[in-house]
Formats: sequence, structure tokens, C-alpha cells
Amino acid sequence: MSEPLETPQQLEGGTYEVIKSRLNKQADDLRSRLNQLNTSRKAVFGAVELKLIGNARINTENNCLAKDIFAISKYCLFGYNVHIGLRADMQVKDVFSIYELADEQFKPCSLDWLCKDNPRFVEDFQNLYKYYKEAVFVKFAIEQSQPYVYMIFQLSKDINDTKSFKW
Repeated sequence: MSEPLETPQQLEGGTYEVIKSRLNKQADDLRSRLNQLNTSRKAVFGAVELKLIGNARINTENNCLAKDIFAISKYCLFGYNVHIGLRADMQVKDVFSIYELADEQFKPCSLDWLCKDNPRFVEDFQNLYKYYKEAVFVKFAIEQSQPYVYMIFQLSKDINDTKSFKW
């Protein structure tokens, strides 16, 4: 059975209330249907409840602008940008740090596996900052179909002007 039509006096006197009431009714119906759909989705695919289990700080040698963090087992590779000032060369430790998550604290680790084991990476990294004065680290990227991590750098103010290192 349909609702009776409002008379012109009812519409003039409470148009806002009528519209608000209709919108609230539709919103409640939509919320109800969305909850039913979400319950069905959880039954089919399962659900993992996300909750904060801790809060830890990462401290770096220099003041920095954090850009991205990438977890590898119990280690985290942290990427950031610093403004060094008058120093001519940029070192890997000025952009990346490695931390081990132990006892709910981030403990600094050596960059040896990133630097000493990969002299070519260090040379390419230093050349990047040497020849591209506006270069900044942007993010880590992971391609699901391949076991690689990409370190992406923006070379100029143009966001499409990028270079990446593949690990």
C-alpha cells in the first residue's frame, strides 16, 4: 500500500522535515542492507579484525621527512628524505635505515647487506643524488607477481620524472 500524498499546506510548512525524514529512512535502509552484505562477505571470505597492538617510535640520525616503510620478516626498511645543507654528497644512510622489531621497540641495524654487499647500488645511489640535485625518495613498491622491491625516486618537480632501483 502506498503512502498518502502530502497536501500543499503540509509541504509548505515542513518541506525540510519531510525531505530529511525520507533521506534518514533511506540511509537506515542502506545501512541495514550494507550490514547484511558485510555479514555475508565475512561468512564466505572470513574476516581478520584489525586493531592497534603497539605504538613504537623510529629515531633517525638526522631530522627527516618519513616517506615509506617496508617490512621483511622482523626487519623494517625505512625510507625518508633529509635536507643535508652544505654537504656535497648524499649517503645511503641519509635516506634509508634498517630496524629490527624486538620487544615492541625498533632497534637500529647495520646497512651492510644494503651497502657492503652491493657496491654497485651505492655507486648508483650516489650518482643519482650527484646528477639530479632535486632527487628525493618517494616510496617502496612491490610487484606481487615478482619477488622484487622497488625503491622509487622522484628526480625533479615533475611527478612523472622517476627512477627506481630493483631488489
